[in-house]
Amino acid sequence: MGRLIQFIVLLVFWGVIGCKEPATTKSPDNASPAPAAGSTNAFTLDERLQKADSLVIVFYKDPYGPDSLRYTRYYTQSSVVNGLDIFNGQLRMDYSREELRKCRTEGKIWCFTQGKIFQTIYFSTKCQECCFTYLIKDGSFYYSAIDPAFTEWLSVQKLKAIELPNNAIGGDQ
Repeated sequence: MGRLIQFIVLLVFWGVIGCKEPATTKSPDNASPAPAAGSTNAFTLDERLQKADSLVIVFYKDPYGPDSLRYTRYYTQSSVVNGLDIFNGQLRMDYSREELRKCRTEGKIWCFTQGKIFQTIYFSTKCQECCFTYLIKDGSFYYSAIDPAFTEWLSVQKLKAIELPNNAIGGDQ
């Protein structure tokens, strides 16, 4: 019995070590690895964005309120299936790798292809302090300035946003 446990532990250990890829290899979707420094656009960072056919835009209800730990809990959302031109224009902006900024986001955009989410874009339009979009790729944060047309587009989408019913059992926790 003891040898069986040792064998299983060895297999698990070997599987964990053997399955790890070096950081410089290509990602599973065969996209090139993200550049180590400099600027690029979101389509270069994540080629799947070219095939996005719909979005869900999440707007936090009180992104700059006093609750810094749970401000993302309450939100409205808007679905977009047509007219992704302005969104795509924002993705063509220069994105550069940076450390995570100490700014709150106002919301996020879930990107879908054929009903499956594959990437999230975060945004803040509080341009006096924090004005950006960013995405996460291979554990790194890539930021871009916001195109004014994108800010206007988000404002229109926010007017269309709805709050989904809360189906939590036991109420607010």
